[in-house]
Amino acid sequence: MFVFLWRSSWLIIMFVLVLGIASGLGSATLIALINSTLSHRIGQIELLWDFSSLSVMVLLTNFLSHYLIMRLSEKTICELRIKISRLILAAPYASLQKLGKHRLLANLTEDIKTISIACELLPVLCIQAAVIVGCIVYLAWLSWQLALILSGIILFGVLSYNLMNGLPKKAITQAREDYDSLNKGFRALTEGIKELKLHRHRSNDFMNNSLSTSADAYRRHSLKGTTLYLLANQWVSLLYYLTIGLIICVLPALPQINQEIVSGYTLVFLFMMSPLSIVTTSLPTFVRAKVALNKVQKLGGVLTNVFPSTQLIQLDNRTQFQRLSLENVTHSFHREKENRNFTLGPINLEFKAGELVFLIGGNGSGKTTLSMILLGLYVPEQGELRFNEVLVTEANRDAYLQNFSAVFSDFYLFDELFGFDSDKVNSQVLDYLDRLHLQHKVSLDKGKFSTIDLSQGQRKRLALLIAYLEDRPFYVFDEWAADQDPEFKDLFYTELLPALTAKGKTVLAITHDDRYFHLADRCIKLDEGQITSIDYPSQHA
Repeated sequence: MFVFLWRSSWLIIMFVLVLGIASGLGSATLIALINSTLSHRIGQIELLWDFSSLSVMVLLTNFLSHYLIMRLSEKTICELRIKISRLILAAPYASLQKLGKHRLLANLTEDIKTISIACELLPVLCIQAAVIVGCIVYLAWLSWQLALILSGIILFGVLSYNLMNGLPKKAITQAREDYDSLNKGFRALTEGIKELKLHRHRSNDFMNNSLSTSADAYRRHSLKGTTLYLLANQWVSLLYYLTIGLIICVLPALPQINQEIVSGYTLVFLFMMSPLSIVTTSLPTFVRAKVALNKVQKLGGVLTNVFPSTQLIQLDNRTQFQRLSLENVTHSFHREKENRNFTLGPINLEFKAGELVFLIGGNGSGKTTLSMILLGLYVPEQGELRFNEVLVTEANRDAYLQNFSAVFSDFYLFDELFGFDSDKVNSQVLDYLDRLHLQHKVSLDKGKFSTIDLSQGQRKRLALLIAYLEDRPFYVFDEWAADQDPEFKDLFYTELLPALTAKGKTVLAITHDDRYFHLADRCIKLDEGQITSIDYPSQHA
């Protein structure tokens, strides 16, 4: 944690450390002043001045150290969130799928929150550690022989505490792994609530054997780690009380030890109880923060494995889309439900500007996988994609992606027109809302839709509107008409798609609506990852 913040701003960290040490030493000086006053060494007026000055110094340095570290930690955490978010946007889609949404959300929320809490504790630890050091210095001034003995006891306590840390660290690390599973269960609960409500046995099985199991595992490991740290803290407290007992019961019997030393040691050790307790009880927070930071850094390491876009495929008046080809493209993945490997291809296809192509076939035939490869979201294991005869590589993949608009079967609908100048597209939006019969449901105000709380069919129409505004050369629609009323289904196939191709756009529509197959320039049929037929209905018409 210290290294993490040091890299963010070593100058502020140094300043915080100096302020924390000053605050801690000031607190130790206060206790020394109090002990001297109780021994009648200084007058009341002098005490009041010194005590007031030290109190103001302690409070001021305490406030400044807390303020500076909170400012730095909030800035660092904000930058870390933005950095991880940007890395997620830049990372290959297939890599994000392997990580899983639940892990990404846990990194962005729980892990960064844990790191933030630990950052805020740093000045507290600096102050309390300085208080302990200052108290030991004062004890050495009273009697350096006794200070050596007590320092040995403290060192023994620290070493024994560190030896006891292995088990709770392991439990806390496991608890963090369990949190990933728990977060996955929460996501399934919120996104699959309709399916769970409709099937009591599925709901009970999910709760008893998935969500409850993950929650209980997280509880057990988290409780185990906290309990072991609590036991370690009690061991330190036991040593502390035994030391106070030694001071009170044994020291007065020694001839070279006077009452001032005994009272001073007793007062100082009682004062040190709170700083020592804060230091020991804060360690679990830093262990959790270390685990969280490792998780975030590991995620950052995975996501930074991307290549910059250096060879751009520009879309301008000189290089309009003409041709996209897939040459011997293959892609394999494991189907968990069927417990078997699925291979798409080899696929050889060519798409030209202004074409309307239907991709047909049964469920699980590979239609969506093929569309994801075509869009550039999946990288072929073998074969090549060529855009206007330019080979698509990792260096230009991001630029390649910018030539497509898509409405996926599991699309996400943003409530704002991100990436558009709302004033310039406002008239287009109003026209599309009217054509899609959404004008009575949705309005646009400063680039934000009045609502997206619509039926699935209406949401798809709104997603189609956004795709129109993007004005890309290639459109992909994955079962767009599946949730539409017959009226809009007919409008989609007979008017909207032909209007796009009339403007020179290429459209690939994944569909089962065989009554509209005759409208396509080509119907490509897939079965078990292989192209079994390519029909040309428009040539037969």
